[in-house]
Amino acid sequence: MSQPLKVALIGANGQLGSDINSHFSQCDRYQLTALTRSDIDIRQADIVDQVLTRQKFDVVINSAAYVRVDDCEQEVDTAFNVNAIGALNVARTCRDIGALCVYISTDYVFRGDRQSPYTESDIPNPINIYGTSKLTGEYLVQQTTARSLIVRISSVFGKAGASGKGGNFVETMIKKAKAGDPIKVVNDIFMSPTYTYDAARLLDVLLQEGATGLIHGANSGSCSWHEFASAALSLASIQYPVEAIPALDFPTKATRPMNSALISDQLPKITNFQMRPWQEALAAYIQAR
Repeated sequence: MSQPLKVALIGANGQLGSDINSHFSQCDRYQLTALTRSDIDIRQADIVDQVLTRQKFDVVINSAAYVRVDDCEQEVDTAFNVNAIGALNVARTCRDIGALCVYISTDYVFRGDRQSPYTESDIPNPINIYGTSKLTGEYLVQQTTARSLIVRISSVFGKAGASGKGGNFVETMIKKAKAGDPIKVVNDIFMSPTYTYDAARLLDVLLQEGATGLIHGANSGSCSWHEFASAALSLASIQYPVEAIPALDFPTKATRPMNSALISDQLPKITNFQMRPWQEALAAYIQAR
């Protein structure tokens, strides 16, 4: 039996990181070291080097990110220090120790001004600071180490919730409905929801296949936020009105892509594993919560 891969997971208590931690910890093929913000500050190159050189890691998964999209517009330095410089620091150490650098990115690297979903070969053109900082992180990782895997996901929902956002969209909708609060959701912004449980399984498969390069890892299909909210309540057996509104009626500090749906041309070339439709993923999440 081959030795398990030594994997360092940065951002282990985040929304995605929590499910990666849970899944990989149950797999004999991995020896996982889970690192939280208190264990490693990716903004500090010396700390990154100190922590990641303690043992010979085969893989480093960087799921740490500054994800508060609206706050990024004012906190530009923080966004770039975490999402770009932090990614660079991790990539440098990965290069030096010979580890595969896995960087989790976002659909917000795209402009979102077309009808069809984006593939890995489409040219990024972000329209907000968050997307720009993440794209910069992608470029820095690719330019720093020859052994990298960038996985773009979008509109994440999972059991842990986003610590920086106080939960996830699905739970927010359910909470509002149970409280009797009015629910208004935009119906003209489209995306591909990503269940963190599925994203963790995808990363497992990609590591088993020795994948490198760029992969889109969202659940298949796309929907508007209004459709997503309505589906979540329906699957939770909650009958409650969800008012559809245009994005113009819901102004935000950061401009959002109108259609940032993702599809993968690369995944079928690597594995038979498929990301299930978002509807199935959402149903599984509701059942497991």
